[in-house]
Amino acid sequence: MHDPRKPRPLNPRTLSVLVADSHSFSRELIVEILRHLKIGNIPSVRNTAAAFNTLNEVPVDLILLSWDRNDPFDALAFARDLRQLEDHRLRRLPVILLTGRLTRQQVIAGRDAGVDEFLSKPVSPVALRQRLEMVIETPRPFIDSSIFLGPCRRRKNPADYFGERRRQIDLPVMIDQDEVARRSPIRQILAELRETCAALDSGHSPQLASALAQIRATKSLAAEQDDHALVAGLVSFESYIGIAAPLGQVEEPVTSAALSALEQLAALPPAFSVARDTVSLALDQIIQKKNAA
Repeated sequence: MHDPRKPRPLNPRTLSVLVADSHSFSRELIVEILRHLKIGNIPSVRNTAAAFNTLNEVPVDLILLSWDRNDPFDALAFARDLRQLEDHRLRRLPVILLTGRLTRQQVIAGRDAGVDEFLSKPVSPVALRQRLEMVIETPRPFIDSSIFLGPCRRRKNPADYFGERRRQIDLPVMIDQDEVARRSPIRQILAELRETCAALDSGHSPQLASALAQIRATKSLAAEQDDHALVAGLVSFESYIGIAAPLGQVEEPVTSAALSALEQLAALPPAFSVARDTVSLALDQIIQKKNAA
């Protein structure tokens, strides 16, 4: 077996990526995106015990950990335990953390736990491939000392930076494809829509008018791009907001789940048809269930 910290060209077909995610829908979506990226072997698990069993039974090149709010799978605890393994190769495996709310505090906590790279949800296939390239082609040096076990925390990369720009004298940095994806017009309006829905009151409030206007604006952009799946999802979400808000029955878990699905559709290119169908079906089920209630 090769040294997981030795740089080598990324060859997706020979790569084995372990996906650890407690939510079946999210796990299946990540696996489908990896399949489309031509990854050769993709074992997937839902909890810590299954993850360590798989590592002991299946050759793995890197690990994708999913970490969301109220997640029963403690990704950081798993990363810390991984770095303490006696098996020299396993404890040096690269780890990429996927999370829906990537903050400076999460990056610091992840670095301290031994995470290599970070990626925000919804998952952009281009950004995911970039992170795979980073941990395979330019892996962080591994520190094995009495005070820290894990990838070097000093290397600068896109996930380490939270400002608009670095100092003028700094060297150019890699373009973060995750940030590029988030800055698309549709993703920006959806981010605004999420904030509006979080403040949505009952009745014909200003927030309701703003939410409907933002949905219409997003539909217009999606229609210009012939993104029929996203348009259909927006139509469904519009129907839910239009029915539930005047009755004072807007539920945060429903709006959050629906917006996550819309954001994921916006992040997935048309070529990812199977993954898009998976997201679209889940969104349709959410809205139909609530509208029929």
